[in-house]
Amino acid sequence: MEDTIDAVAVFRGATTLALKDGHLDDQEMRILARLSHALRLPEAVPVKIYDDILNEGESDPGRKLSRSEAMIVYGQVLEAYCTISEPTPETALLLSYMRTVFDINETEHREFVRSVDRHLEQVVHRNVAAQLRTTIDDAIELVSNPLQKLRIRK
Repeated sequence: MEDTIDAVAVFRGATTLALKDGHLDDQEMRILARLSHALRLPEAVPVKIYDDILNEGESDPGRKLSRSEAMIVYGQVLEAYCTISEPTPETALLLSYMRTVFDINETEHREFVRSVDRHLEQVVHRNVAAQLRTTIDDAIELVSNPLQKLRIRK
């Protein structure tokens, strides 16, 4: 990878790749949304890039990313990819594209995967615990209300 890379060019390349079959599926949109957010593109820019691609026009250059920023972007997109229950080959191709653009080698990629795994383990456990608490609270309320009504009727 060069010392810096253009954020708009990265997003345009990913969008072009995702559109090679003529449409964006839900997984591709999810990855592109995460990529846009991670690249810190202004809100109107992704839509403009999409329109530029469809109209076969050029896109204005964007801000330059350093190697360290590119690594952060890749990590965020990889996390989004890992949370897809059954990723399609097209979605995997988007991730592969970003690995190539950001010049992520196998060792770096494996470290990212381990990091995402550790992070998701913490988040999933926390979310599962929160969901169980909500279910328990709902169950207590569902059981308590009828019992209170029964007591009142006695």
